[in-house]
Amino acid sequence: MSPTPKERNFTTYSYRVLKQVHPMTGISKDAGICVNDYANHVFNVVMAHACDLCELNKKTTLTSREVQTGVRLAIPGELAKHAVCEGTKAVSKFSSNLRGGETRKAMSQSARAGLQFPVGRVKNLMKQVWKGRIAQGAPVYMAAVMEYHVAELLELAGNAAKDYHCKRITPRHCTLAIRGDEELDKLVGNTCIKQGGVIPHIHRALIPKNKPHKAGGFGF
Repeated sequence: MSPTPKERNFTTYSYRVLKQVHPMTGISKDAGICVNDYANHVFNVVMAHACDLCELNKKTTLTSREVQTGVRLAIPGELAKHAVCEGTKAVSKFSSNLRGGETRKAMSQSARAGLQFPVGRVKNLMKQVWKGRIAQGAPVYMAAVMEYHVAELLELAGNAAKDYHCKRITPRHCTLAIRGDEELDKLVGNTCIKQGGVIPHIHRALIPKNKPHKAGGFGF
């Protein structure tokens, strides 16, 4: 597997999120790559819709509004609802701290928004996709959406690891988490997770039918 470019590597930040949702659980290197790929997938599908909206409306500046609409178009069901909530909250906190005055200048953008994911790195990624201007709140919103989705995946994968009495999350646990959740499964689609295995399934047509039990001589 080719190494992930630095600007698309969120492994360190995903680990920090893991320690928030499952403080006593670790994660293997391969599972970390899986989670990182998932974060990038969320970025790609949301950003694709956001850019299309800007082009459709003939706008040169991509704002948090386009990102929010992109989330609603790309993410299914309750995942989108909670992602929008987290994105809006992060942008509000970022704007509030930005108006805080001189004492707030030493804070990073992620700290201002109350996020673990790097706002600056997300903005650089957005610049590679969108060649126009990017409003200040757009990368904050996107980083919050990515962090929420990573937290959701890690929480479910951590629960799967605990069910199997494992102390570390593996790609198998990520597969169980994704395929066991209807909305995550729909978002990921037919993506194959390396070393993740498959979900046990036997088609009902292949299950042998039970033969009717014949009564014995004594009526049993």
